[in-house]
Amino acid sequence: MGRQVSFSWQGTGLTNTGLVRQTNQDAFVVDNDLGLWIVADGMGGHAGGGTASQLAVNAVTDHLASAAISFPDFHNRIDQVEGLLRSAVAAADSLIRATADTTPDLKGMGTTIVIGLFCPGPDPSMALAHVGDSRAYLIRDHGISALTTDHSFVQRLVSEGRISLDEARTHPQQNVLLRALGVENQLPPDITIHPLQPNDILMLCTDGLTKMLEEQDILDCAITFQRSSDEMCRQLIDAANARGGKDNTTVIVIAPRRADSNAP
Repeated sequence: MGRQVSFSWQGTGLTNTGLVRQTNQDAFVVDNDLGLWIVADGMGGHAGGGTASQLAVNAVTDHLASAAISFPDFHNRIDQVEGLLRSAVAAADSLIRATADTTPDLKGMGTTIVIGLFCPGPDPSMALAHVGDSRAYLIRDHGISALTTDHSFVQRLVSEGRISLDEARTHPQQNVLLRALGVENQLPPDITIHPLQPNDILMLCTDGLTKMLEEQDILDCAITFQRSSDEMCRQLIDAANARGGKDNTTVIVIAPRRADSNAP
């Protein structure tokens, strides 16, 4: 119980198998006491993908929970936060590889991951770490902006100006990742720190959401249901399924605690 801290942003998460896949290979963690929120999207067969994503979120949570007990003030030290996120992702990557090495049926499994870690002060900020094409968004002043850049083949083509965003959505190689945990020749995760304003809402999600909905659709839903994070998650997943639900969809909404909130 030594790690329990009260933070002014609280997360709510929801996952759904969708309308096409037989299993859900996404995993997520909402740890409001630790100020930690994680989304992962597994790949590598029916068993492998779900195993990889669950191993990843568990390893990151365990790593940062242990750090919080050993260094209870680490949230306020940006230099420590960046190093801890990097080592937490490395621990997850190692665990996935080691598990695959000892279990032939899991060979080749991997996962994306996006992590949000709250840094309370003196000026609150959100530290993000990500690998793959699960995303983090910031909703502020009735606008939406992506805080992560996909590690994917089509994103590289977009960044190089070779295809448009519209073309990327229907590109035949849109599922090809350039980075994922558990896969060979990995680079470190992208880690960024984002100062927060009092009414900011952050969202972590898998590509089951972003490949079904435009960013404007996500923003419209967020604005409509901004008073209820639970309802925002439900409505976003329902909207993704209404567009075809071609993949598993996971959403975490991280919003400021409100005076009328039931959050502890």
